[in-house]
Amino acid sequence: MLWACLHFPALALKLVEQHLPPEQPVIIEITHRQRRRVWLANAAARAAGIQPDMTVPTAQSLVKGLHCAERDTDAEQAALIAIGHWAYQFTPYLHRHGDNNLLLEVSQSLTLFGGKDALAQRMQSLLPDTFRPVNLAFCDTALAALLFAQTHASTASALFFTLDQLNEEPIDGLDIDDALKRVLHSVGITTLAQLLALPRDALAKRFGPTLVHYLRQLTGETPDLLPTWKLPDHFQAQLDFPHELENSAQLLFPLRHLLTRLEHYLRARQAATTCLQFAMPLRNRQLQHWTLRLAAPHYRSTDMIPLLQLQLERLQLQAPALGVQLQVNEFVPLPGGQQDLLTPWRSDQVSRQQLVDRLQARLGQDNVCGLGMVADHRPEFSWTPTPPGTPAGQGKTVEHPTEQRPFWLLEQPQKLRDKKGLPVYGDPLQLLKGPERIETGWWDNRPVNRDYFVARRGNGQRLWIYRDRTNQQWYLHGIF
Repeated sequence: MLWACLHFPALALKLVEQHLPPEQPVIIEITHRQRRRVWLANAAARAAGIQPDMTVPTAQSLVKGLHCAERDTDAEQAALIAIGHWAYQFTPYLHRHGDNNLLLEVSQSLTLFGGKDALAQRMQSLLPDTFRPVNLAFCDTALAALLFAQTHASTASALFFTLDQLNEEPIDGLDIDDALKRVLHSVGITTLAQLLALPRDALAKRFGPTLVHYLRQLTGETPDLLPTWKLPDHFQAQLDFPHELENSAQLLFPLRHLLTRLEHYLRARQAATTCLQFAMPLRNRQLQHWTLRLAAPHYRSTDMIPLLQLQLERLQLQAPALGVQLQVNEFVPLPGGQQDLLTPWRSDQVSRQQLVDRLQARLGQDNVCGLGMVADHRPEFSWTPTPPGTPAGQGKTVEHPTEQRPFWLLEQPQKLRDKKGLPVYGDPLQLLKGPERIETGWWDNRPVNRDYFVARRGNGQRLWIYRDRTNQQWYLHGIF
């Protein structure tokens, strides 16, 4: 086997920094023995003299405007899940370990990606910036890859190790309890080579079977079990804002992060979606819901962001927003144009679909529609608005009229003058075709009894007119 470990030493910091201006001093704090202490500090905070384990009040006295954030382990786990969806493109054998590590078994993927060097380079180049810095290490066992990733920085390139190199490692890097490390130090064991040289039975009696089992997994004496990454049936993610947002335009930046996570999930599922459901917790303790519907399935964040930006221009916040949530429940398989896992799909009709999406995002879902046919001879009742792309007959058999119809019907028929019994529209009209009699509608109290004609004006324009047989009045109903 060959295992890769992605270790994110500053994951908790990155989750906070992504919402703040660059170069702002930031610390992650924890409470230890009822005292607020610095757990992590970014570069700007460290440059001002802030160090881990310092009390928070002391750190605040050193830096004016220091941003303090409590550690959020739930957010870290959610971020690891998002990274797992991204890493699914390399292997289905993934496992979260701790709060900032992802283990991947990649031996079965080497042929596809052209070897471990090419795979490592691709992983480094494709990892989103929001998850950097990262240490990437490869070794023959999962726990060895974890050990090397946690103890060796690899910001520029991946590091490849062998099990023989374990002997050189100090026991401080082992994934065991700190109290056990102190006991080992007290008896003079400081390197892994010294620990591995001791009899396993003696170690089990002195320190317990857990340590022996860990060492067997570390060195490969006990084979690693292949984990499987289970993709959730639905996508759900959320971001909490460090400050309240009062303008909908400010939502675009955090929403980009959510759409990037969604893209990783959709790529892993080899699916696309047509509906994104958003919710925002507000200062007034209400949830403001809104939906982005897509005329065509999408899975790329770059295709969805312009539509989202148009919709945000129309969105009015009911109160300052404290965060944003994204949920996606509707999925469709990637269309037939998709060639393989790594080849982007582009539809021949993408420009038309994007036009519909942009019109709906700007004008509203209810203001952009298609036309469907209804089995009714009355022209004003023979059509209905439908979602764009819906078949004209809406799944029913509709008899098409044999006579020619104009595409433009007036909302209300316009009464015409008549001269010697003939209709006049500016000037007398010439009747070209007709009559076509429509007499129906008595069952719903909206009866019609009309004779329709195709008429022509003096300038050549053709009109669709009718004469009401009940009162002999002429009306203009459509324009060709």
